Amino acid sequence: MPDRADAPPFDAAAYVDAASVACGLKLSPAMRAGAIANIERTSAFARLLDDEAGLAQAEPAPVFRPGPP
Repeated sequence: MPDRADAPPFDAAAYVDAASVACGLKLSPAMRAGAIANIERTSAFARLLDDEAGLAQAEPAPVFRPGPP
C-alpha cells in the first residue's frame, strides 16, 4: 500500500464539485453543502480504517463450506 504521508489533504468540496460535473448534476447550495458534509464524514471513517495498524496484513477469514446434512 502506498504511503499517504505526502499526499495532499482531501478536499471534499473540490471532490463534490468535480463529481457533480462528471455526473451532470446541478446541485443547489443546500444540496452541495449536504453532499460535502456526507463526503467529509465518509472520508473520516475511511481514515480510521486506513490508519488501523496491521489491517493490510490481516489474514482473511476462512470460507465456510457446509458439510453434508
